[in-house]
Amino acid sequence: MKSRQPVVAFVLTLVSVTVFAQDMLRREGSDWILETRGSAPVPLSGLVTVKTTGGVAVRGGSANRLSFVLRSRVQARSEADARRLLKPVVLRTVNRGTSLEFVLGPTRADLSSDVEFQVPSTLQRLVIHSGGGNVSAVNLTGSVEAQSAGGVLQIDRIGGELFARTGGGEIHLGTIEGGVKCFSGGGSISVERCGKESWFETAGGDITVRETGSPVHCSTAGGSIRVERAASSVTAHTGAGRIDVLSAGGVVMAENSGGSIQVGSAQSVRCESSGGAIRLRNVTGSLRAVTDVGSILAELIPGLKLQNSTLTTGTGDITVLIPSNLPLTVHAQCDSGRAGRIISEFPEIPVTQRPASLTAEGALNGGGPLLQISANTGIIYLRRQK
Repeated sequence: MKSRQPVVAFVLTLVSVTVFAQDMLRREGSDWILETRGSAPVPLSGLVTVKTTGGVAVRGGSANRLSFVLRSRVQARSEADARRLLKPVVLRTVNRGTSLEFVLGPTRADLSSDVEFQVPSTLQRLVIHSGGGNVSAVNLTGSVEAQSAGGVLQIDRIGGELFARTGGGEIHLGTIEGGVKCFSGGGSISVERCGKESWFETAGGDITVRETGSPVHCSTAGGSIRVERAASSVTAHTGAGRIDVLSAGGVVMAENSGGSIQVGSAQSVRCESSGGAIRLRNVTGSLRAVTDVGSILAELIPGLKLQNSTLTTGTGDITVLIPSNLPLTVHAQCDSGRAGRIISEFPEIPVTQRPASLTAEGALNGGGPLLQISANTGIIYLRRQK
């Protein structure tokens, strides 16, 4: 059953602008859906704000006007009951001279409303505040601010800066050319690409960054962090999960309170773990890796200069793969009273028994940066890289 209402013109307050809208009511099973379509000119400032308790979807296109579809759903026995129950749902429009604001009127627990917008892709700024619904924004050259009290955020193809926050839902980001500031009260965060310096933080979910062209900062209270390709530095902190940085063009600073850390390649590393292994491969520059309980593996790169470095574990083994042609000075020490051992494949770095410890000291290829290695309980391996 469908019922059409005549076209209604809503007059925007503060500045006289007209929004044309048309209502259509239809029935789907026990639900009645009121669909309101309308359009409005975009303000000269290019700022549009949407405030609602439900879901919001915004897509940029080639049109020079803004259009919207509001869908409100309620269960009712008749069309008359449905209209009575849906009457409080009003999409109020306010033109403040410098911005166009859409506010969804009061709703009740027995009905739901979602709104879709088509806007010019050249919109300079979009602001969305939802009381708990899902939010999506796609194909906009300007900046976006998207907030929800607990819904899922999906945002892609944004040319400007992005601020995204949800009280507990997941956040899925595609390509964001500007910088990102992203927060979730407990959901996971994923991003395909961010162009400028970005921050990602969640109270408990995983964080995945596919590619970033600038420094990236990731923090989670209990999930894993994975950064696949970073053109610059990476800062990562987690309370329990894994940290994996596959490739970084700058310094990797990683702190893990209860899990492992792995770096595939980096210019320098600063890694600390309270209870997990640390794996450093194809690393150069200055290395600092410390774990209270866990093993350490460091694979040094032939032909690239190392700087003064430190590898330390309280309980665990340390393995260092050293190229034969790398200029390096090594000082390794472990507590022999706790069944510690040092195994060196380099005659230039002999092992010496001391009263309370074992040491291995020497210089390769005339000496170079100092690599200090310490293991309280475990075995230190100085391996020749093959």
